[in-house]
Amino acid sequence: MKKPLIVASLVTVLLGLQVWSSPASASPAVNPQPVAHVSTPSLPGKPCRDDDSNSRNCFWDAGKRGNGKGHSYWVDRAGAVTYLNPKLNDPVKRKAWERKNKALKHVFWGEVFGHRLCWAKVGNTSYVYCFDGYKTTS
Repeated sequence: MKKPLIVASLVTVLLGLQVWSSPASASPAVNPQPVAHVSTPSLPGKPCRDDDSNSRNCFWDAGKRGNGKGHSYWVDRAGAVTYLNPKLNDPVKRKAWERKNKALKHVFWGEVFGHRLCWAKVGNTSYVYCFDGYKTTS
């Protein structure tokens, strides 16, 4: 006799859960609030020129134009660089990078083979270091 009682209890609980979780029975406090609209930046439509630190309102597609070791980014009308890799967009780290290179008396080279924010230790052989990790010599 206990089996019908258990089955009836389970059915009652399941029906109660279904009614409790249905959208019609949800109270306004339970429903999530609508998400505020977030505008996306107006992305540029022209590619950046190779080795030109003054390019603005352009994008660099590392997959198509890079050597496989770079990062894609865009440059807005003000000249601010925004990488698709969010780890490279930290303003504190960028400022620390700039201070470090100035302290080492490196020379700002800007863009090198599509890599932005590059500095060089200039000499007979110049050693170039870019913020995104790219290194080369010239």
